[in-house]
Amino acid sequence: MLDRKQQIKKERVWLMRTAALAGALTLALGGCASGEKQGASAASAEQEVVLSAFVQQAVTSDSGIWEGWAAQKLYNDTNLKVDFYATGTEVEQKLKQYIAAGTLPDIIGFKDLDQAQLAMDAGLLVPLDEYKDKLPAIFGTEEYQSAISYSMENTSNNTGKLYIMPTSVGPVSYNAYNWVPMLQWDAYKQAGMPKINTLEDYLDVVEKMVELKPYTDSGEKVYGFSLFSDWDKYSALEIAALSYFYGIDTEYVSPLMETNVVTKETNCILREDSFYKRALRFYFMANQRGLLDPDSMTQSYSSLDKKFSEGRIMFSWFSWLSGTYNIDSSGHVNNAQRPDGYANVPAGDMKIYEAPDQIIGRNWYFAISKNCREIDKACEFLNWIYDPEVERYLYNGPEGGVWNYNEDGEPVVTEEGWHVINNKAEDIMPVRWGGAFQDGTYLLNALGLQASTIMDDGYTIGYRYWPSSLNANATLMQKEVNEMLGTDTLAEYLYKNDMVAKSTIAVNMIPPASDEMETRINAIGEIVRDYSWQMVYAKDNTEFESLWTVMVEKAEKQGLYDVESYYKNAWENALTKAAEYE
Repeated sequence: MLDRKQQIKKERVWLMRTAALAGALTLALGGCASGEKQGASAASAEQEVVLSAFVQQAVTSDSGIWEGWAAQKLYNDTNLKVDFYATGTEVEQKLKQYIAAGTLPDIIGFKDLDQAQLAMDAGLLVPLDEYKDKLPAIFGTEEYQSAISYSMENTSNNTGKLYIMPTSVGPVSYNAYNWVPMLQWDAYKQAGMPKINTLEDYLDVVEKMVELKPYTDSGEKVYGFSLFSDWDKYSALEIAALSYFYGIDTEYVSPLMETNVVTKETNCILREDSFYKRALRFYFMANQRGLLDPDSMTQSYSSLDKKFSEGRIMFSWFSWLSGTYNIDSSGHVNNAQRPDGYANVPAGDMKIYEAPDQIIGRNWYFAISKNCREIDKACEFLNWIYDPEVERYLYNGPEGGVWNYNEDGEPVVTEEGWHVINNKAEDIMPVRWGGAFQDGTYLLNALGLQASTIMDDGYTIGYRYWPSSLNANATLMQKEVNEMLGTDTLAEYLYKNDMVAKSTIAVNMIPPASDEMETRINAIGEIVRDYSWQMVYAKDNTEFESLWTVMVEKAEKQGLYDVESYYKNAWENALTKAAEYE
């Protein structure tokens, strides 16, 4: 492998010294003239096609024709444009309306298997395996083959067809944790950076932080904690999400179950000793102290995101949930006098959930609607977003715009490139068609391969995991956080202190429930959602416990133990099946 890598490096260095590469760089900076010619040629040969797309995993209110540097490459390559339909709130209701009408948009992105199952049951999806000649990037890329085989064997309504193509295939990304406790850094420092040993310790720490910063500079009230309910399905999902700090899945197997990926045990979230009850009590206690945003039960994700952007919330549970507060242009993370931002501050007893290597992909899928009038062109689009070379472009932007190869043949983000990345939502992309850096993946949210997948040149597809990127461009805030952790990355700190819970692909192998079981699950979910929020806002501990008792009793009458038994059996089968791949 090393010899091959060195050989490629030498070839790359040689190419960089040729006029051919110089021309390629010019095209990247000046607008990919060859691409324009190809696009113009294609335009003269065939009419422009616009495909509609409903990508649920994106969860955005943005809609309309895709524009910017990535969309222009799509047009140059395929003569295609994509009209993205808004997802945002109530996305599952929108999907069900499409299915009921039998008129799905051309391209569908599913964010779980249950959603995909609805479309398959309705016979609304195209069998992709019947279009292999139109999908060479999918069927001809080695990394996708296990995902394809698994999908055809296990998620095809027993037809052996490929109706849904998984995304994010490949090794887990280094130093990329979805669920990490974060605190507003400057307020935490002012509070004395107290040691945090357990989840409940955040209550005292955050209370002190709010005392020190009760209002923002613009006079807006600051809360210790804030939640949203847009994504609730069978539970108060963002409350349950605290479980991932302790290696417990409460989403992929089922929101009604908590699956410990360390012990490999799964149990109902309504057991007396469940983590879910602990999480409910945590936010109940936060509310009792006046630390919980009263809008938590009713506000949308977009409203919450705005509050994070304004620095009005002290605690975050997602590594990416900080609004624009951590963006360089906000003036916080590189403030020379008082570096600030949302920083990773894990408690000592935590085991942070680490996603499994996605050998079969994750439970986010792309598919083509059967009522699409341009199935060949839809296949061309799907093939495009699963093409590893295209994915490199979408993850990083064009070579010469944000990044270059150095004299040793290593990919390196330029100084200007880091500025663009750190202000990813701003329209400052240094290429002809402009737009923002996030335009490459924002509306798709997932591509065929993980960004950490190794390409033929020996480097990952995505810039985040290049050797030159791992410790590059650290903000002043991040440098202070690293000094506190005593390591250069969060991953180093977590592994050093035995604080990682490595998951298994079994979490992605739970089959959809039968219609009868789904009816029970929905009924129980309605009860759990309603009572969970009531418990958080209970007037005292007596009412909290009373509501819990009533919730459990009502759920039991709807067949709670049958549901638990179903998922326990499904989990054991998934573990057995996972052993064939892991």
